[in-house]
Amino acid sequence: MPLLLTDLRADHLTDPLALRRTTPRLTWRLRADGTASAAAAHRIRIVGAHGEAVHDTGWIESSDTALEPEGFAGEHGAEYRWHLEVRADDQSVAEASAGFGIGLADWDAPWAEPVQERVLAEGPLTLGPEAFAPAEDAAPLGERLHPPRHLRQEFALPAAPVSARLRITSQGVHQPSLNGLPAGDGLLAPGYESYQHEISVMTHDVTALLREGPNVLGVILGDGWYAGRISILGRSAQYGDVLRASWRLEVDLPDGTRRVIRPDASVRSSRGAIDWSDIFIGERHDARAAVPGWDAPTDDAAAFAEWTPCALVPVEVPLVPFVGEPIRRVRELPAQRILTTPAGETVIDFGQVMAGRVRMRVRGERGTVVRLEHAEVVDAEGNFLNNILGVNKDQADEYVLAGNEAGEEWEPLFTFHGFRYVRLIGYPGSPAPEDFTAVVIANDLEQTASFSSSHARLDRLVENTVWSQRSNFLAVPTDCPQRERAGWTGDLQIFAPTAATLMGVAAFLERWLGNVRIDQAAHDGVVPIIVPMPPAMDDPDLPNAGLGDIRDAAGWSDAITIAPWELYRHYGDPRFLRDNLDAMRAWVEHQTAGAAAALPAGLDPATLSEERLARQRLLWNGRMNFGDWLAPSTLDGSRPDAEGLDGFGAIMLAPQLTAELTGPLFQIRSLDLYAASAEALGDTAIAAQARTQAAAVRAAFAAEYVGDDGRIGPDLQGIAVLALAFDAVPAEVRPRVVERLVELVHEAGIHLDTGFVSVPFLLDVLWDEGHADLARALLVQDTAPSWLYEVDHGATTIWEAWRAVHEDGTVERMSMNHYAFGCVVDWMMRRLAGIEAVEPGYRRTRIAPDLDGVLDHCRAHVDAPAGRIAVDWWRDGATAELTVELPLGVEADVALAPGWILDGSAALTPGTRTLRATRTEESTAS
Repeated sequence: MPLLLTDLRADHLTDPLALRRTTPRLTWRLRADGTASAAAAHRIRIVGAHGEAVHDTGWIESSDTALEPEGFAGEHGAEYRWHLEVRADDQSVAEASAGFGIGLADWDAPWAEPVQERVLAEGPLTLGPEAFAPAEDAAPLGERLHPPRHLRQEFALPAAPVSARLRITSQGVHQPSLNGLPAGDGLLAPGYESYQHEISVMTHDVTALLREGPNVLGVILGDGWYAGRISILGRSAQYGDVLRASWRLEVDLPDGTRRVIRPDASVRSSRGAIDWSDIFIGERHDARAAVPGWDAPTDDAAAFAEWTPCALVPVEVPLVPFVGEPIRRVRELPAQRILTTPAGETVIDFGQVMAGRVRMRVRGERGTVVRLEHAEVVDAEGNFLNNILGVNKDQADEYVLAGNEAGEEWEPLFTFHGFRYVRLIGYPGSPAPEDFTAVVIANDLEQTASFSSSHARLDRLVENTVWSQRSNFLAVPTDCPQRERAGWTGDLQIFAPTAATLMGVAAFLERWLGNVRIDQAAHDGVVPIIVPMPPAMDDPDLPNAGLGDIRDAAGWSDAITIAPWELYRHYGDPRFLRDNLDAMRAWVEHQTAGAAAALPAGLDPATLSEERLARQRLLWNGRMNFGDWLAPSTLDGSRPDAEGLDGFGAIMLAPQLTAELTGPLFQIRSLDLYAASAEALGDTAIAAQARTQAAAVRAAFAAEYVGDDGRIGPDLQGIAVLALAFDAVPAEVRPRVVERLVELVHEAGIHLDTGFVSVPFLLDVLWDEGHADLARALLVQDTAPSWLYEVDHGATTIWEAWRAVHEDGTVERMSMNHYAFGCVVDWMMRRLAGIEAVEPGYRRTRIAPDLDGVLDHCRAHVDAPAGRIAVDWWRDGATAELTVELPLGVEADVALAPGWILDGSAALTPGTRTLRATRTEESTAS
């Protein structure tokens, strides 16, 4: 059968207009109806915007489906088409084409700075009690916030363009339009990044929006992350207090000329109908103040005479092409019900915790004010509960009616909230569910995996994880979409394998890792615990600005080695390693230097033997870090050393007990991944050196902390898990460490007691050490702390803490939307469904369904770079049927548990196969 070419992409994107790289990685998928011959060779021809030949690879004898065209470097600002031919081994040839553009390297347009009120710098500077207790005497929002600015630029064209591109960016967030129509469907552009180092430029195809004669470019500017209230502190103006925009509107005319429109003296500005808008607080829109036609041509020369000219300011920060999928409206959810709570309040329930805002239809008298307050939960009695504490965490919007008899519709522009429930105040008449729609916003990432099974609660756990990822992959990978919205590096590294499985995150995380490297370079090799690092939390002279003395942390800062490796494993794209290898080196060198410079508190070098001092100088254990953060037994008072601790004391108990051990354990992990990355890139010398260093750290760790009885340090599950997962336990002691871990799990009543950084490894360690039954039991445990406890207590996302809602319905004032503990979905896909990459990019895959476990049926798929890998298996007593779908370019081996006999070959080639298996031994299912 002939080959079919699909999914042509450049740098993981479909027809991108402005890439940052001049030599993109071009990828494609092969498909055929029925059994097809394999691909034997491919050829890529690249042509310019006018069809001129630019590059020809010639025929390359390879079955690969990815290529960085050697010898091609695109020109900045140019656009290209690439034509792909693939020849099968039967000599048939398939063809397809796609496009890409290269962004600008140099920016020649100024900022347009409108007349405006400077953003008021307010909010705490330290992470103390004041950050969680808003001042009761705070001035009204109308006095503290300012209206977004509307910018208008008129220009004329001699003819409708044959092509037009709008390249635009801002200090603040912007919404562009041309002739009254939106330019693109993105939101909150350019997103959140390390603005002091670089700012991204958005590129839009606006050909269809321009016309011969008068035209108008409109831009609305809001505070966003740049000037608005952000981070756990809720402090404003952290990057700047003045909003600006810059653009290049590049218009190609029919006569072959190009006109470039930049900000100039013709740009004028005013305020519009938005009284104030803040990324955290919310937005107030007064429809009475709307200015119809403000961004469209008009024959009334005096209509905008009172608008003020903008200042033109040089751009001094580097502007770079935005790479990846923009923030968009990705889902719309209708209201499920409207409640009258026991407190007599009107509350809208959308049935799902999410990140977004509400679109409302309303009809009433002019000047009526409708207020919408957002929260993720109701309390045990069913009353609205604002579960997010902190300064400027209002999450409230207001709309002032214009009084249109036909009714009005409104959705906020420059804010979003984390919510499921909305308290409705001042709505005229009787609200109906059809008048309210929840608009889910996120970076528009493709969902690339699915999981459904005979266990409905596990299915819900996967769905909850997808929703938490969707809510938090918004501008940057955040911890939560309400209280902080911060790019905590620890959360991302924990979740990276699951993130890459569930969604197409390649470009999104490539952009974020670029910010990690920028912030790392600004901190002399230290990877911050948050990226972008909010400036107010980055002042070494302010106590607690960076959570006490913690400015780098084991399991957080190691994101620079872990995340690129996991992305390479999933996508098979070596650039994730190539781009980050120097940053990995800088990080492990920082760990090595830190180990030599500082000993753990309480160790006096003068009292140590020469041998022990030498060991300690190898271990990165001399600074406080988060340790195995939030280990359950350190929070619930069950440990003797937890008795009498208040809330903050309990939170800090895990760091006090474990930080000395997590430091060197993640030092080992980073050295291992640095070595593996270097080897994958062909640098065997660096790999050997890093492995030698890792071996020395392992030996020192074992000598200092691993007891002959199998106990390690404070004898917590998480430390044992990490030591086993990172191979930091000598072979002769390993069985006893495993035995002690199993004992700890049983002592906890078959509950996990792993903290933040060890949770991802718990079930794998038990499984690999011969305790698959115990791993399964922990997965399906339904009393706290456990994954299914959350599901059984109504969770629709992943909670910040295992007991965010108590058995009696009492709700803790914390986030109900933290993706980190959803890391278990990676394990479920590999161990239950049975899809696991053996080679980077899934080119070789293991199919190993858990036929001895808690499921009778499982259907799952992963969109690998080559295409869809799917399994669908059923178990009925001692027999099972397994259907496997493999795309061209992927081979797989079926690996069943001992006791199961496959009726055919375990080696699978592309196509769909149905296999049967028979069990000859009793099941080990728990």
